[in-house]
Amino acid sequence: MREGAVKRSVALAAWGAEGLLLVERPLEEAEFPGAWGLPAVSLEAGEALEEAAFRVAREKLGTEVASPRPVACGVEVRPTYTLELWVYEARLLGEPRLPKPKPGKTYYRAFRFASPEALKAAAQQGSLCSRLYLAVKGLCP
Repeated sequence: MREGAVKRSVALAAWGAEGLLLVERPLEEAEFPGAWGLPAVSLEAGEALEEAAFRVAREKLGTEVASPRPVACGVEVRPTYTLELWVYEARLLGEPRLPKPKPGKTYYRAFRFASPEALKAAAQQGSLCSRLYLAVKGLCP
């Protein structure tokens, strides 16, 4: 991204019967390689935040969610851009599966269910969505 650019994103805290769904970031990613965190997407032109929350589930988890609701938001200045991030929480409606990667988008290596405490490692690496969600749950990163 060009310096001074603003990236608007939505992360999804998706809950299933087994706990919070975490995804493992690709090892070749510049930001937080191999970290376990929340799936996210960048907003597309004209896309509403709630629409992006539904899209996270479809594109990144291969499933649907029910009634996503906003639980946190934050802004962070990074070396090449400013991140505006919203965290939505929702209930999974189906079994997640990792979709086939498409060029130009971040796809995840694996997923697992855990408690929110499992986000602490990613939060310590600098993950804004992990820090925000831990704060919502009353947990320190």
